Amino acid sequence: MKTLLFSLLFASIMLFSHAQQRQMRASGLQDSLLLKDYKPQSIFIIPETVVLKAKYPAIDMHMHAPRGGNLDSIALVQIKNMDETGVQKTILFCGTGKAFDQFAAVYGKYPDRFELWCGFDLTGYDKSGFGPATIAELERCVRLGAKGVGEISDKGSGLSRGRGPAMHLDDPRMDPILEKLADLRLPINVHTGDPKWMYEPMDANNDLLFEAYYFRLDNQKNILGHAEMIATLERTVKKHPRTTFVACHFMNLTYDLDQLGTLFDKYPNLYADVSQREAYLASIPRFAKQFIEKYSDRIVWGTDQGYSLPMYWNSFHILETLDEHFYAWDVSNTRWCLYGLGLNDATLKKLYRDNALKILKK
Repeated sequence: MKTLLFSLLFASIMLFSHAQQRQMRASGLQDSLLLKDYKPQSIFIIPETVVLKAKYPAIDMHMHAPRGGNLDSIALVQIKNMDETGVQKTILFCGTGKAFDQFAAVYGKYPDRFELWCGFDLTGYDKSGFGPATIAELERCVRLGAKGVGEISDKGSGLSRGRGPAMHLDDPRMDPILEKLADLRLPINVHTGDPKWMYEPMDANNDLLFEAYYFRLDNQKNILGHAEMIATLERTVKKHPRTTFVACHFMNLTYDLDQLGTLFDKYPNLYADVSQREAYLASIPRFAKQFIEKYSDRIVWGTDQGYSLPMYWNSFHILETLDEHFYAWDVSNTRWCLYGLGLNDATLKKLYRDNALKILKK
């Protein structure tokens, strides 16, 4: 017994010693290389599939109108890039008021290529009499061409994003507005919370520290936590069964897809888009593929990453191929290596197009 204990102790000392030696040799690099500068390149010589065009004519359900620049010129570049990548139409989030008017004047020239969604004017939300003016502005935007509402965002501090007392989407003051969406047959894109990592402690155990620290919410006071934000949206969806909700970014539940599946099972008026979350899915490719194919009627494609050609290509690469151990910085802020999901053809057709058409025609 003494001999065995001595052998185990000796082995432990040797292993610890080797670990110490490796750490000492790397100490200069680990003290000087910043996380933000770490962008590894794959060294593996393995098959790589280039996908320059979506497998089916695609509808991008999540893009923001550009800020600044010559809008007429930008619109033409966007259309050119859409043509090259097989994107038939883009849903453009355009805000409200004068901002919406500005975008409508330009992008309204291309109704076959762009569909404009407006925002909510929440002016006076914390005062009595709130509601009718918001609905009036919504109806005005509809007359100018708005076909939906989004992206409406609440990461925990309220729809006003901390600029005043918090009002969340399930607040009774929002009920008449959300019911009006149903009357006008307008879907709404909702950003609820943020990825779970952003609410976790910023320490050595945070799985997504590279990105989480930049978007951290763990140090924000008086905000709803991640679970509370998910519950807020669920209460809203349940209260308004006539209204179609698109929870963008997979409802920020990529860390727990089964929870999202439970919500899909309960609420037929709930959808999700994949925008800016492909990289998270590409770190769990087998389970993500299984989930997306199971709920292929409830998920739509979106980008939320501008309109560059590499951005489109990287999104297609993740969704369509079975490639392994690659990086895609145009759609990923993580330092995780990625793996293709290899979604089947039936799912890709629904994801890129069919589900979007179902929502847009409601």
